[in-house]
Amino acid sequence: MLKSPFNYSGSKDSLIPQLKQYFPKDIDKCYDLFCGGCGFSINVLDTFSRIIANDIITPLIRFYKWLQVTSWEHVLEEVAKRNISKDSHEEYLKLRQRFNETKDFIDFFILCSSCTNNMMRFNKSYEFNQTWGKRHFNPSTEARLQGYHKKLYQNPNIHFFNRHFYDITIDSGFVYLDPPYCITEAGYNAYWSNNLEHKLYDFMDDLNHRGVKFVLSGVLEHKGRLNPFKDRMLKYDVITLQMDYNKVAKKKIGATQEVIVKNF
Repeated sequence: MLKSPFNYSGSKDSLIPQLKQYFPKDIDKCYDLFCGGCGFSINVLDTFSRIIANDIITPLIRFYKWLQVTSWEHVLEEVAKRNISKDSHEEYLKLRQRFNETKDFIDFFILCSSCTNNMMRFNKSYEFNQTWGKRHFNPSTEARLQGYHKKLYQNPNIHFFNRHFYDITIDSGFVYLDPPYCITEAGYNAYWSNNLEHKLYDFMDDLNHRGVKFVLSGVLEHKGRLNPFKDRMLKYDVITLQMDYNKVAKKKIGATQEVIVKNF
């Protein structure tokens, strides 16, 4: 499984082998409506002949689209040009301020490579506000980036969109849903709300009514807290998985009851 160059909380790359056994067998088009670090879409390119990968975070999608049309030599040159010293707090703050003013997608990648735990975080104004991590774009991240580039470059089978999940037109195919979890503390949850969670379950009910197959990744319990939308999950088939997010979190967060919800 390829690891994302973005250290995304909740990335599904390690769960792909478990998830694949629950995919429908007769469908060749997949919608990944919360693609995030793209760990799902990248690692199922051999399973579906067409993937629609969507996320509401604009610079993230712009970065992926750039990888699709840009040679590796030019990608590496541009990223190296923007890289900052891992020892300079001042450089990091300048980069963060510049990104919040311009929303440049390469600056965004460098910020994610340089911040604390490499974890993106936004305030309620959608400004990047993660702290300095005393790190930078390094050979390990470069290897992950090159792995993604090899999969994406001039690949006609994956299409990126930057919309709300409910604005994606779905007429057929298989839908995978991996939204921010409402009872966790991921930094990008500034883009999520209880209102959107309600819309998500209404969206799932509509898909089900129209006979469109879906799988939702979620949690029933996290740090002793029950998911307030548990009853809406239990309308469908709920399967418990095992996933430990301690590896990608700064603080140990204890057991998380990871599940998938499917309607077929």
